[in-house]
Amino acid sequence: MIFGSRYKTIRLSKTLFREKLLSLSKLFNEYTKNIPLTFLLGFYVANIVSRWWRQFECLSWPEDLLSVVCMMFHDNSDSSKKKRHQIARYLNLVAALAWRDISDKIRLRFPSTHNLVDAGLMNEQEYERLEKMEGPAPGVRWMAPLHWIQQIVSIELNWYKTLIAGQAVTSLMLRFDVEAGRVPTHFMAVFMNELKLYRVSFRKLFCHDWVCVPLVYTQVASLATYAFFVFCLLGRQNFESNQEYDTVFPLFTIVQFIFYVGWFKVREKKIKLVLFSVR
Repeated sequence: MIFGSRYKTIRLSKTLFREKLLSLSKLFNEYTKNIPLTFLLGFYVANIVSRWWRQFECLSWPEDLLSVVCMMFHDNSDSSKKKRHQIARYLNLVAALAWRDISDKIRLRFPSTHNLVDAGLMNEQEYERLEKMEGPAPGVRWMAPLHWIQQIVSIELNWYKTLIAGQAVTSLMLRFDVEAGRVPTHFMAVFMNELKLYRVSFRKLFCHDWVCVPLVYTQVASLATYAFFVFCLLGRQNFESNQEYDTVFPLFTIVQFIFYVGWFKVREKKIKLVLFSVR
């Protein structure tokens, strides 16, 4: 509406300053041809959208890890159930701690670390262990539950070694598998690989949070877009008296304005929406 009203205002003044406006119109129309707006916006918006999509691909899903955990602790004993639940809780705790440092919305959901205790993601003893890490390494506290998971798996592996040493396996086939390392070692290797991918995904999100899109990209794209349509206000005017048709309404210029400015606004939405309002 603002662009259309400015266009109409200039048009109504053509009777007073016809000759001057005609020369300026030709000059400004040439300026619009010298601005590579399609290239600038294409490069800029493609950069923003690809960055947004890479962050979306970094979203971690614990199901792959938990499926391996169910194979490692496959029986229905209380001990195995406790370990499965504990590992699942630690994985969710890692996500909550990491997202508190990245996302404003998660920070509002958990204003302090103790809110994670109220949510059932950790107990008081674990909270105290995390608080001891606040001073020396506050930025890596989210990795602490990953070390706790590794400790649980290491204890399980030591139990298998003890089982073999004490010859407590009654089934000959199971004993052969345990001695060959197929039961704990294979699943542990898969588990550690999945745990690494889980950790790497959060580390990539932190890198995206720390390194933002260069401000000069935004400034150049913004200046080029709005300068282009400022030139269009005068450059697209019809001051030729010998033309058969007089386009009172600048239809194609308005369509071009909607397309280019809408394309530029995609950048603003994506850069603000980058994964739950990432700062």
